[in-house]
Amino acid sequence: MRFLHTADWHLGRIFHGMHLTGDQSYILETIEEIIKDEAIEAYIIAGDIYDRAVPPPEAVELLGQHLEIVAGDLKIPVIMIAGNHDSAERLNFCSGIMRNSNLFIYGNPVAKIQEVILEDKHGPVRFFPFPYGDPERFRELYEVSESITHESAYRLMMESLNPLFPKKCREVAITHAFISGGQSSDSERPLVIGSAGNVSADLFNRFNYTALGHLHSPQSINSTLRYSGSIMKYSIAEANHSKSVSVVEINDTGDVKITEIPLRPKKDLRIITGSFKEIMERSDSGSREDYVVVRLTDVLGLYEPMNRLRERYPNIIHLERVNSSVAQNSVFSAGREKKDDLELFLQFYKVVTERDVAPAAMDVISDAIKSVVEAEA
Repeated sequence: MRFLHTADWHLGRIFHGMHLTGDQSYILETIEEIIKDEAIEAYIIAGDIYDRAVPPPEAVELLGQHLEIVAGDLKIPVIMIAGNHDSAERLNFCSGIMRNSNLFIYGNPVAKIQEVILEDKHGPVRFFPFPYGDPERFRELYEVSESITHESAYRLMMESLNPLFPKKCREVAITHAFISGGQSSDSERPLVIGSAGNVSADLFNRFNYTALGHLHSPQSINSTLRYSGSIMKYSIAEANHSKSVSVVEINDTGDVKITEIPLRPKKDLRIITGSFKEIMERSDSGSREDYVVVRLTDVLGLYEPMNRLRERYPNIIHLERVNSSVAQNSVFSAGREKKDDLELFLQFYKVVTERDVAPAAMDVISDAIKSVVEAEA
């Protein structure tokens, strides 16, 4: 069986004031083509479907359109779980009815695990959804008196799983968690403070493959546990990440082969470093519509650099001065107390306009400064 594993869509995300719904729609259309090109037989979405518990209407509409195409038009079974950003109750709405339409949606954790059995030419493949849940939820489900961690919650689930489903065939787990050994970035919301949210990889040893969600960088914990990563770059720290989905092929003996299929965004996220003049004048192989972070190396100050850079990069999201402390110390602080008001103004004018004051304007400027000084005296 060939199935596609993805996660961490964060539909409805606003990134530095930019609404990403159009970019996310483009990526989901790309995934639809991958599903057709790769002869996918099942579709796994491992949590954080939405970016927040109450998603905007356009995000809900986008998800609906995508699922109609995959589950409805393409007749591909979809197994989807809630992540820590999702509202389990909202995602779970009408999920029972939807199972008759190739849609298997699991929002809330339950004490009795609900498996999804799909068939291929070699027989059944059993998928076990473990949606995200707060440990307190599991404490109530399993009637535990003392407080528990994410680790102990998963241990309780696995212990309850064994007598219910003795391993007899190929099995796939789907969950949204921080597995010990994973590499996080600054765009994931921590499940808890500290290490109490960590879950041991060995708890999933019985499964032929575990489809993970939560971490945004594609990565494998071991040969059978994998994070597909997010579908887009959701923080500046991810600018150098490559996004992808994982196509997993599980053979008749349960061995898996994982292939990364890259996702190329409509608008990339890039970091551009250089002087203002260099950035404005040099050729750029990337799209001017990309989301751009500019790091200026200029020592001297600049006049309205953000507005001027936006003329070339309309989707610039952040500007920072690499040498701003140098500029402050070397230009305006050094010798400032020894300069008169006219000298300071002429220096300021040259910094922000990158040219000297015209000789014809000197008398006017000098008179204006004198008037201000006299008015303040």
